[in-house]
Amino acid sequence: MKLVIKQERNPFIFSLIGRLDTNTSPQLESFIVERYAKEVGDIVVDMSECDFVSSAGLRVIVTMCKHAAVNGDQLIFRDVQPEVMDIFTVTGFDSILTIE
Repeated sequence: MKLVIKQERNPFIFSLIGRLDTNTSPQLESFIVERYAKEVGDIVVDMSECDFVSSAGLRVIVTMCKHAAVNGDQLIFRDVQPEVMDIFTVTGFDSILTIE
């Protein structure tokens, strides 16, 4: 997985490229914790190049949602690929995430 920052100001936008799984989810979690420590505000996650999310990845997404809610920020997932959208739908995440 690769994380590419597209925009530093509010909203903070980054791309998640590759697979979000057991091996890569700690990388995203560290990245997000660091961003929330800097009080980045709203976050937009470009999912156009993410092709898989495992249960470990879903756990990190829940953590992201909690951080956003506590801070009163928006968390938006944009351009979710069909394979990942299927995972979000089966797990019920499609009803709790903001997906554009």
